[in-house]
Amino acid sequence: MNKIGGIDFVKTRMQAVPSAKRDADYYFTKKSVFENSVVQQPDKVFIGDSITDYGEFQEYFPDEVVLNRGIRNDVAKGVLERIEEVVSRNSVEAYLMVGVNDIRYATDIQEFEENIMAIINAFDGKGTKLFIQSILPVNNGLFGNEVSNKKVKEFNDILQRIAEENGLEYIDLHAHFQNQNGQLDKRYTIDGLHLNGDGYKLWIDTLSQLK
Repeated sequence: MNKIGGIDFVKTRMQAVPSAKRDADYYFTKKSVFENSVVQQPDKVFIGDSITDYGEFQEYFPDEVVLNRGIRNDVAKGVLERIEEVVSRNSVEAYLMVGVNDIRYATDIQEFEENIMAIINAFDGKGTKLFIQSILPVNNGLFGNEVSNKKVKEFNDILQRIAEENGLEYIDLHAHFQNQNGQLDKRYTIDGLHLNGDGYKLWIDTLSQLK
């Protein structure tokens, strides 16, 4: 049985603590790479933070062109500041998942709502079908108490309301990933925040059921 503590635990906690300079470098590097892409009219684009960033979405849709526009530690404002690149691709579908880092970094909930609305408005007049995905639960036993699932629910309520008010489809992934205690099920994570392979498979399977 693994005990809480030791070098593996320390490494996990260190990885969970953001470094402003490191992540600024990563953000602008990824943003630059995205902006220099020549792909137009992909079938799908996934937009978000590290949970999106770490996903190998193209492999789940081998017969389609799929772009990953996730950047680790990103927040809704960060997505907004790079959304024009995404919009310009004219993708058939776009899947947005963002918010857990807004919770981590104590973004004002009204500011979060305004940023999400601005992201949605960026797609106005375009042919892309935008899907708003819920924020996933967190397993506090593994990740710690930096993110409360109560706050996740509050942010998800906003996302669902915004989607409904704007005629967009809201995808409640949260319900598929939580255990009986409302925590991110250990089957789908290693660190309590990010998804493992089974987690990504469940994500894709859930999306496939919507068709």
